[in-house]
Amino acid sequence: MADSYVEIDLKALRHNAAQIIAQYPQYRALIAVVKGDAYGHGMRAARALYDGGVRCFAVSSLEEARDLRGYVDADILCLEPVSLDRLQQAADLRLTLPIPDTAYLSAFLDASSAYAFKLHLQIDAGFNRLGFKDADEVTAAVKRIGASQHTLKGVYQHFATAGICDRQYDEQIRRFKELCAGIDLSAIPLVHLGSGVTMTAHPKIDVATAARAGLMLYGYNIAPTSYGTGIKDRLRSVRDAYYRRRYRLTPTITDVRLDLIPAMTYKCCILQLKTVRKGEHVGYSASYTAPADSRIAVLPVGYNNGIGHGGSGRRVAINGRLYPVVGAIGMNMLAVCVDDSVGLSDEVTLLGGGITLGMFSRASGMGLAEALVMIGRNNERIYLD
Repeated sequence: MADSYVEIDLKALRHNAAQIIAQYPQYRALIAVVKGDAYGHGMRAARALYDGGVRCFAVSSLEEARDLRGYVDADILCLEPVSLDRLQQAADLRLTLPIPDTAYLSAFLDASSAYAFKLHLQIDAGFNRLGFKDADEVTAAVKRIGASQHTLKGVYQHFATAGICDRQYDEQIRRFKELCAGIDLSAIPLVHLGSGVTMTAHPKIDVATAARAGLMLYGYNIAPTSYGTGIKDRLRSVRDAYYRRRYRLTPTITDVRLDLIPAMTYKCCILQLKTVRKGEHVGYSASYTAPADSRIAVLPVGYNNGIGHGGSGRRVAINGRLYPVVGAIGMNMLAVCVDDSVGLSDEVTLLGGGITLGMFSRASGMGLAEALVMIGRNNERIYLD
């Protein structure tokens, strides 16, 4: 077995997919976002999501689509425009393709006469990434697609915020409807506007018929939680209520109960146990000075293994106890201050076993999704079923 590895629980993935589908029956389809190699879980994870009931998937590239197609016979939407000289590959993979603007659509129609693709129209309602920003161009694009051999199967956009008492979320909904005013959204099978957090945090948007989910499927409830009872939280509650009344904001749903199971666990072995005397230093730049005689465990993981160069507040779990990381993180090694109960053969858990994804990502200075992708990309994966 490798010195460091991740375990992927396929049963957890099947469970998560089934739970989300059951809890949100108001959507015609749940689109599983498996970009970033399924958030670091590997495309084999997509088969477990499929077995849990998912029938639509979203990727970022032809390369991801090719890996995914080896595991599922389902609809695959490529979220990024495909180079026109690769349309044959897209056709061979039976991909659903995005249309981001008028110029791409014109070139696509000229280059795709030999094919018949399913298409999704991308709308830019305020994120200012990919998508149409002009209502007349949206209307014209739908007409041009309708007159072609291709089929318009979806329209979508992406939110810039989660809409937790901010006006941007509602503004993007208004703008989306404004941009799509010249087309019949009810005639388009899949209309999807947001992500897992917006799906859980707000009532279903009236025009939406599908929802995209990423982190939720891998076991993380990212729905907002209600404030506590302290003075600062009470003031935040008063502020939020004021904003909701003044700007007529979409209600925020908190404390959503979702029975989700994190699918990824990150583990490693111990390379060496050694004694460090009081006053001695550990690691690069001599950044840690032992305050007393200490026992140090050297682990075979570092920023090359998805740890993140920062180490502020990081802990690992050994035999059910948490121990602090000390000193600077190296490329492939770090040090942990342990006690005499730790042995050289003990297994170390860096994610799981009391170490939450939030704890891991904060210590690394990463976002939640970034942390998962980096861990899964840089360590051997072992699949459990």
